[in-house]
Amino acid sequence: MSMLAATLLLAQLHCSPNASGNVDCFDAQKGGAPVLKIEPNLFGGFDLRHSDGRVERCEKKASGETECRVVQEGRGK
Repeated sequence: MSMLAATLLLAQLHCSPNASGNVDCFDAQKGGAPVLKIEPNLFGGFDLRHSDGRVERCEKKASGETECRVVQEGRGK
């Protein structure tokens, strides 16, 4: 899954790429605060960094499906 595809999946958020190659997403209903960062990772996939500190690592499987798993829990867990 490409960064663009990941952005399209998050259509309810307002997302835009920045100069460093990451994508920042904002939720207008929550006052425009950043709620998610999408960053390429070293494994050919991408990491989703949530505003609560939770990090999900997503990688494309041989079948073509994208698999995501939590690699860091957020605050208060």
